[in-house]
Amino acid sequence: MDYRKELERVREALKGISKPYDNEALELIAEGMYGTVLVAEQNLSEQNNCWENSALVREFLGYASILEDYDHLLNAIYSATKRMAETIYDHPRLKVQFLQFFRKVIFRIEAQQGHELSIGEDIAEEISELEYNIYFADKCEYDQIKQSGHLKHDPIEWSARWEEVIDEADKITYSILADHPRGMGFCHAYWHTRASILHEQFGIEWRSPSAMNPRVMFD
Repeated sequence: MDYRKELERVREALKGISKPYDNEALELIAEGMYGTVLVAEQNLSEQNNCWENSALVREFLGYASILEDYDHLLNAIYSATKRMAETIYDHPRLKVQFLQFFRKVIFRIEAQQGHELSIGEDIAEEISELEYNIYFADKCEYDQIKQSGHLKHDPIEWSARWEEVIDEADKITYSILADHPRGMGFCHAYWHTRASILHEQFGIEWRSPSAMNPRVMFD
C-alpha cells in the first residue's frame, strides 16, 4: 500500500468534515491518525524525508485530540501514540508536547480500568528529563545539559533555534544527497552536508556525532 497516497486521500476526504462527528467521520479521522504514523515510520526506515516527521506528528496530534474525547477509541489512540513517539527526533519541545498528550491518554485509560499503567511513570520521567535540558538550553547554559545514552550529542540540538530550522536544513540536505547511496558511509556524507547547511544558511555551528565522539567508529 502507498501510505503517502492513502494519507493524502484521507486529508482530502476530511476537508468537508465538521462537528458533530458521526461514525463515518470518526473512522476517517482515525485513518488520518494511523496514516501519519505509517508515513513517519516509513520515512525513518527508508532514511528519507525524515524532515517531514515533525509536521506529521503535529498532524497526528490534531486527529488524536479529536478522537481522545471518545472512550471506546482510547486503546487505539494509545497504540498509535506509542508508535508515533518513536519517530520524534531533533524536536525536544515538540516531544514534550506529544508526551504530555500521551500521558493524558494514559490517565484516561487508567481511570477506565481502575489501575495504573506502568508506562505512565516512564513517560513522566522522560518529560521531566526533556524539560530539564530545555530549561538550560533556553538560558544558553549548555554545559548544564545532561547527555543520555552511550553517544554524546551537541547541546545546541536542545536550542529553540535548532528546533525552528532543522526540518528545513534536513530537507535541503536530503535534496543534495538524493542520489547518494544509502549504504555504509552515508552517515558521514549526511553529517558533513547537514553541518555545512546549518552553518551557511542558518548560522548554527553544529558538531556531528563523529565530532562529538572521536573515539567511536561510525560506518
